[in-house]
Amino acid sequence: MPPSLHSAGSRSLSAWEASERDTLVQALLEVDGNKLLAAQRLGISRTTIYRKMRTYGITLPARG
Repeated sequence: MPPSLHSAGSRSLSAWEASERDTLVQALLEVDGNKLLAAQRLGISRTTIYRKMRTYGITLPARG
């Protein structure tokens, strides 16, 4: 994972969770961190993107 995206967690992820996290990170990378576009690409809501980012401890670098 690139240093611009960080994932921190206090427990080990199952194979399913790791795959979901990796898919989410890849979608965010492909759209330069745009959560709405990533959600659309994945077929989920923007709210779900935020929830999953929080669940998996995914952070994006500050813009600007």
